[in-house]
Amino acid sequence: MSMTHRTTLKQIADAAGVTAATVSMALRNSPRISLAMRERLQTLAAQMNYHPDPLIAALAGRRSGRRRGEEIGTIAWVTAYPERQGWYCTTFSPGAYAGARARAAQQGYRVEHFWLREPGMTARRLSEILHSRGIRGVCVAPLPEGFGHMRLRWEWFSCAAVGYSMVRPSLHRACPHQFQGMLHTLKTLRKRGYRRIGVALEKRVSRIVVHNWLAAILVFRQMHGAASIRHFTYPTPDRAEMERWIGQNRPDAMVVPDVALLGWARDAGRKISPEGIGLATLERYSGYAGLDQRPEVVGASAIDLVIGQIQRNETGIPADPKVVMVEGVWVDGPSVRLK
Repeated sequence: MSMTHRTTLKQIADAAGVTAATVSMALRNSPRISLAMRERLQTLAAQMNYHPDPLIAALAGRRSGRRRGEEIGTIAWVTAYPERQGWYCTTFSPGAYAGARARAAQQGYRVEHFWLREPGMTARRLSEILHSRGIRGVCVAPLPEGFGHMRLRWEWFSCAAVGYSMVRPSLHRACPHQFQGMLHTLKTLRKRGYRRIGVALEKRVSRIVVHNWLAAILVFRQMHGAASIRHFTYPTPDRAEMERWIGQNRPDAMVVPDVALLGWARDAGRKISPEGIGLATLERYSGYAGLDQRPEVVGASAIDLVIGQIQRNETGIPADPKVVMVEGVWVDGPSVRLK
């Protein structure tokens, strides 16, 4: 049996004329090693076909002395709603925050909320506060409309965003898989026997999800024909407009992303059918069937992106931003028939 010999740090160090400790820090992107030296040693390691030994890495982690659950750092959860707790009144962000905190705790970190609209606060001031406290990780929470550009000193931080509302700069981000979620919702309704599905989309929300919901609607229409689905977009919620549209199009089921509109859709449906129409949401809402976008998993995934960068000593705006998409799951409820 042939043996595969791993290239060692010492072999790289001997070839470069430096110590093994210098090579180790360079491969971990430690700022204690100059950028030129890091690039030189990383190139040499690649040429020598070096790969870290996962068993040695695990042993080194144990020897570091960190006990499970012990705090080793803080990750900033940055919000920018007009009110300090405005983000917590949304349907998605509280779950994402809970998931972020739980995942961070598993890795020995804690998550602390920072409000960018604190009186006297600026992006520069917040950057200085975080930097002075030694906070290396930043997770940008879902932002309100019109606040998609944030000017932190990104080069100081390992960072990621939750959702698509953070437009500039383009960071790594974790998001619900909105295209999959809408398509899964529509397919589920069709399997339950609904043949004239309506979808209400607020223009602002459609922009926030980069039109992924609309894309899924168009694909479903192509799959099942124009009569299978109708949608209407509206600039602001309007009860009379929704009742008019439902009366004209007579859907047998409605997908309503905004839970505030469910009552309007329910009442309008009863006017065209004694037993009413099927109602599905794109958020978890007691008493209704629909999609669970799993905000806790999305928040945890965003923290994974931040911690991974911290461990690799990666900071700043990424050259190749990555998007982690979390698939939603259908949740049954009395507002949609089971068969």
